[in-house]
Formats: sequence, structure tokens, C-alpha cells
Amino acid sequence: MNTKRVLTSAVVIVVLAVLVYLQIQHWRTFDWARFRAETGGIGKLHILVAIALIYSTYFLRALRWKVFLKPICHTRASRVLGPTFIGFAGLALLGRPGEFVRPYLISKKENVSLSSQIGVWTVERIFDVGAFAVLMAINVFVPSSLQSNPYMPRFREAALLLLGMVAAVSGLCYLIRTQGPHVAAFLHRTVSPFSRTVAQHLEEKTRAFGVGLNTIQDRLSFLQLTALSLAIWFIIALAYREVAHAYPPEPGWRQARITGEKPEPRSVDVETAKLADYPLFAGQPLDETTVAELRSALQPKGYRIERHDAPHDHGYWLYRGKRREKRIGDRPHLSDLDVGHTLLLMGFSMVGSVAQLPAVGGGSQLAVISALQVIYGIPPELAVSCGILLWLVTFMAVIPVGLVLAHREHLSLRKISHEAHDQEALEHRATGFGPQAPGETRKL
Repeated sequence: MNTKRVLTSAVVIVVLAVLVYLQIQHWRTFDWARFRAETGGIGKLHILVAIALIYSTYFLRALRWKVFLKPICHTRASRVLGPTFIGFAGLALLGRPGEFVRPYLISKKENVSLSSQIGVWTVERIFDVGAFAVLMAINVFVPSSLQSNPYMPRFREAALLLLGMVAAVSGLCYLIRTQGPHVAAFLHRTVSPFSRTVAQHLEEKTRAFGVGLNTIQDRLSFLQLTALSLAIWFIIALAYREVAHAYPPEPGWRQARITGEKPEPRSVDVETAKLADYPLFAGQPLDETTVAELRSALQPKGYRIERHDAPHDHGYWLYRGKRREKRIGDRPHLSDLDVGHTLLLMGFSMVGSVAQLPAVGGGSQLAVISALQVIYGIPPELAVSCGILLWLVTFMAVIPVGLVLAHREHLSLRKISHEAHDQEALEHRATGFGPQAPGETRKL
């Protein structure tokens, strides 16, 4: 392991340790008995459906890669499917070093250069981010059950920012594709007065990226890639929803679905927590201590909390002057989350995945757990259980199939990862600036 990788791993571990510590500090009381009870009551059929949905996205990814390969060679999605499963298993087990496993295996199977497949992988990431940005924009701007969430203005700003970034990157990609050598030369001239080494490296990467963009053959291919990308991320959102629906209605809500009478809430809702300037109160037990702290925080703002015990009116209610605003604690439940809710969770998971440890994760789970608690007011026990289960289904469920396929091909994931990095360096030195032009092939 080189020094850069050691330092990167150390930084990730420190970040995760700090996040875990802060999370524990905010969870003043954690009911382990409830955690075990909720985890034991999970609907297994929902989990199997979620895994099947995730597996279907791997087939769509293989089909998308086939479209990317059109300018270089003609193949079938079934030939790319095995490397796709093995590649994502390598990513789950090895972390970022496993990113090149999939391009490397496809390059060997289709007898094309590894650099060209790394170019495909780069363009694939752009389509992924773009597809998610479009779905997120639709999610936060089209009227839905999310509109009452107090954080919706922030989500809209984030969606617009993400769309702007995608548009800017898309424009830059088009410029590099059509004027790649000129852009590379311009960057070299601009940076070389400061550092010739950086300027040379930047020029090489720009030329290589421009060649990689030639993986989009024509307008029809672009439309196919866009449709496949949108389908992939929508299906992932459906898988998230299935995992959330695997949790049965919380105690009291089962009977409420039959009688129509809502039970008394047991935890603080998001709106009240944000109004009190204590967003991390969301999901905390709605007991006398918490209510006392909420009263002291809300009173200077002109609010008061009163308790009602009438059969259809029981619980703590928030008043402003003489007007009754809302009942404290009303919130969504895991068994009621829809695709709109889960798309937001996916966004948090993507951000958290930046700080990940191989085969352990960390950042993704913590981000989803925090979102479930702070954004939706889900109690800590349920948030932890659901966050871990989402990670297992969406990130780790591929491992068994990936390992079986790798064993059948007599492949070692760690060895493939090293070979992929070595092959990339070899091709980089051989070509002088990176990937080959489409149509060129090389025996590996």
C-alpha cells in the first residue's frame, strides 16, 4: 500500500470516527431492545424484491455499456453482464481501488484497450449524475407529499445547483469532444507558466477524456443512454422504497390503519425540531424532558405547547397565540415512504459514499441514518436499522453473485485491481497521452 493510499484511508477513518462520535452524542437515548425488535420484524419478501430490483439495474448497466461500445466494437449485453457483477463486487469489497475492475475485465473480454474502457467509465459517471439530477429536480419541484417538509427550499436549491453543474460539465464535455486538441493546448499554455509538469499532465488527461467522449456514437445512442440512465436510478429508488416498506407499521399505527384514529406520537417531528432550532431533536422520544426543552426554545418565539387528552385530540399540540398550529410528533413512517422520499435518501447516500471504507462502508450509512432522523423524524433505532439494511441491499448484495462468477472464471479481485492499474500505466506510456482512438484494438 503506497503512502497516498495510507493517508487517504487515515483521513477517511478519522472523518468516520468523528461522524460516529457526533451521532452518538446526539442520540441521548438509544433503545437497543427496540432496535432488535424492529430489525427482527422486517418483511423478507420486500427485501427479496429490493435485491431483485438492484440486480436488474446491473443488467441495464451492461446494456448501457454495450451502447457505449458501439463505436469500438459490437457485443451483447450478456457478455458484459458478468464483468459488471464482478466489478461491482470488487467495488464493494475493495473500495475505490476496485473501480477499474469492471473496465479491465470488459477490455480483456472484448479485446479493446483498457484506456478506452476507462473513458467509457468516466462518461458513464456523467450520465449517472445527470440522470439523478433530473429525477431529483422533478421530485422537489413537482407537487407531492414532500412539499410540507421544512427543508424543501434547501432541496430545491441543491437540485438547481446540481442541474447547473451537470449543464456546465455537459457543455465542457461537448467542447472537449469537438475541440479536444485545441482545449488541451489552451490548458497547457495557461498552466505551464506555473508548473510544466501539471500542464503536461492536464493536457494528457484532456486529450484522453476527449477520446473517451467518442463512445457516444450518434443521437440515437445518446437517447438510449439517457433513457437507460433514468431507468437505472428510478429502479434504485424503487429498491429503497421496498426496503423501507419491509418495516411493519410502528406500534399503535397498525390499529390506526384499521380504526382511522391516529395514536399519540412517540417522537419529535421535523417541523417542530427545526422551529425550535434543534434539528437533531427530530426522532427523539417525546417525553417530559424533551417537551420541557422544546417549551423553553419555542416560548421566546411566541409559541407554547399544551397537552390534550381527548380521545380524538390527544397528545402535545403547538399553539401560536390562540391559534393551534399542529400536533407535535406527526411525521412520515418507514412503511409509508414513497419514491419521492427515497430519492432524497439516495442523494444523501451518494454524498456520504465519498467517505467509505472497503467492505465496511461508513459514510453512506451515516448519511442515510442522519437523513432519516433529521429530515423525516424517524426514531434513532429505526433509522439505524434501515440505514444499515439499505447499504446491505444496494451496495453489498452483489457480492455473492460477483464472487461466484469470479470463482468460475478463476479470478482474484485484488489481483485484477492491481493488474488494471498497471495496465493503465502501461498504455499511458505507450500512447503518450492516454486512450487509443475508437476502432483501435490491442491484445492484452
